[in-house]
Amino acid sequence: MNELQSILAAWRQLGGDTSEAVLATVVHVKGSAYRRPGGRMLLLPDGQRIGTISGGCLEGDVARKAAWWTSNGESVVRTFDNSAPDVAWDFGLGCNGVISLLIERLDTPAVRESLGFINRQQSTGQECAVATVIRTDPGSPWRIGDRAWRSAAGEAGVSLANSPNAAGLADGLQAALQDRSSRLLHTATADIFVEWIGLPQELVIFGAGHDVIPLVKFASTLGWRITVADNRSAYAHANRFPGAETVVTLPAGGDITGIVINSRTAVVVMTHNYPQDVTLVPQILRRSPRYLGLLGPRRRAENLFRDMGLNITDVDTHAPVGLDIGCDHPETIALSIVAEIQSVLSGRSSGSLRWREGAIHSAVRELGGAELRSFSPGETTALTVCEAVA
Repeated sequence: MNELQSILAAWRQLGGDTSEAVLATVVHVKGSAYRRPGGRMLLLPDGQRIGTISGGCLEGDVARKAAWWTSNGESVVRTFDNSAPDVAWDFGLGCNGVISLLIERLDTPAVRESLGFINRQQSTGQECAVATVIRTDPGSPWRIGDRAWRSAAGEAGVSLANSPNAAGLADGLQAALQDRSSRLLHTATADIFVEWIGLPQELVIFGAGHDVIPLVKFASTLGWRITVADNRSAYAHANRFPGAETVVTLPAGGDITGIVINSRTAVVVMTHNYPQDVTLVPQILRRSPRYLGLLGPRRRAENLFRDMGLNITDVDTHAPVGLDIGCDHPETIALSIVAEIQSVLSGRSSGSLRWREGAIHSAVRELGGAELRSFSPGETTALTVCEAVA
């Protein structure tokens, strides 16, 4: 499971006993930081932490003080300025950015209702956006932690506090859904973090051989939803692939009608069976997957497409599948495949970061008009413990 899935699972397990649990969310970053806005850490009553908000610099401090900061039941924003020379020197920090965290009790109505909404969308396969107030001016109709939300299917709602005022956030929520990106909205009296929350990546693997096992392990660690399909019933069973959501035995003719493949799906064909691939690949291409990778040498793929009556240069196919990182066994091959899929999904070149010019991460968009000020976190919180250097 990925971070969000793990936090939602823990929240469901807590049930109604959430009064002592605290959620910390990265809502704004200026400069270098390990996590971007949307990074989360759930602090459970027994001291367990799920998720991370930094590379280890902030977790200990936040875990020690979060209950105190939220003891009155109000949501608060705490900002850590790691860019100060004395802080970087004292703690030996690797990232020297300014990081703002929203700290709130899990049993507050806004948190409880928004987590319930996100959980429903993840369960039903709907992307969504959540708008959260993270700074207010005196006299603002909002309070820190107030929320509004909307799903791609149109389900919408607001937190209990000052709910009529959330109507003005509709455009921001809809824009985040359309652009599939988060942003910071500046209004005359408040700053609002609008987070786009996507769905776990869908991966369909045709083939259930030994080399598929590490691929499923890597992909499941990322929280991807995995389907493994093979026409050999002795191989296609769930015990071999505990990280897969679905394991399917294909019919003798290779019909894949029952397998969901769409414009969001990544597909990897690693059957090691040429005649079967001649049957499978045309069916996959008709579904227009987001990514299609074929295991095996380039010559095999060229012959395969020729036998299907197609020119491989006319189709967006990754063959041979994977990045060129020097692979000679199933684990490294699986690593190269997952890395290539991730690079395609993120629109990156998959080159070494040492040669990348400019920032590693794209800045979160800030909208609201030139007359409105940039996000101002106010007073910063002093860092007293850094577990990364403990």
